Amino acid sequence: MHDTATPPPLKPEMEARTVQDYIDETPQWRDGTPVSATPMTAMQWRIWSLAAAGKFFEGLVVFMTGVAMPLMSEEFGMGAFEHGLVGAASLFGILVGALTLGGLSDHFGRKLMFIIEMVIFIFFLILLSVATAFPWVVVFLFGIGLALGCDYPTAHLVISESIPSSARGRLVLAAFAFQAVGALTGTAIGYLILTLMPDVSAWRLMYASAIIPGIIVLVGRFFVTESSHWLAAVGRVPEAEEQIRRLLKRSPDYPKAIKLKVRHHGHHHQHKKERTLKTLFSAKNRKATILASVPWFLQDLSTYGIGIF
Repeated sequence: MHDTATPPPLKPEMEARTVQDYIDETPQWRDGTPVSATPMTAMQWRIWSLAAAGKFFEGLVVFMTGVAMPLMSEEFGMGAFEHGLVGAASLFGILVGALTLGGLSDHFGRKLMFIIEMVIFIFFLILLSVATAFPWVVVFLFGIGLALGCDYPTAHLVISESIPSSARGRLVLAAFAFQAVGALTGTAIGYLILTLMPDVSAWRLMYASAIIPGIIVLVGRFFVTESSHWLAAVGRVPEAEEQIRRLLKRSPDYPKAIKLKVRHHGHHHQHKKERTLKTLFSAKNRKATILASVPWFLQDLSTYGIGIF
């Protein structure tokens, strides 16, 4: 008679979930009661801080130009037209950068563009601080604007794809509020430098003062996670699972295991083809586009058009 052992019951296969499901997962107390909100990890706060820094630099540079412009005018003999060029150069660069560079993160990844935009920012900032002729000042301010324009959509995506849904709205808004902090800081730095160094060339030191903070932010951006949303969307699911483990690293560990739903590649390519500028003004999106853009237009008109010029 042969002994027959009953095989152990098979463990149910782990259910696949989306990236946002894992990010939104809330821990439980020992009695099984869920906590009231999803706590942020150290990596999530790092990503948010480095994204908010981009908004800070935008306010810093744009409003520092208002303090530096009289000194530039003295050095380069600027007239009314030249004043307008200097004031508009970085803003026009932001417009062009947002339209032409902002979408590159869909092709090359959020983290890479998060780094590249800061490299561009520092590069043109260094050149601006040693510019020897007025045309170069305009060119370098435009280059700085390109980097800041690229940061507009990229920073928004980096934050939105890394934090819990419950905190997304207020943290995106808080990051953009750092533009105002940068504006106040830029004005204060300009005033301080001009007080300590009452010289025509003081405007160069004003811009140069942002180089070291920019380098610090650049180094920090090398040590953030890639967006698991983007990795999963382009079919790199194992990498997405690894990155979400890094993003959600905490003590005690949760989630204990990660298994992401796999999207069909054809759906991704079809979705990419649909994302064009024309889509914003389709019947489906026209109302949302108008309601979102008109308040921004009025705000920028009062802040930049009237406040700076």
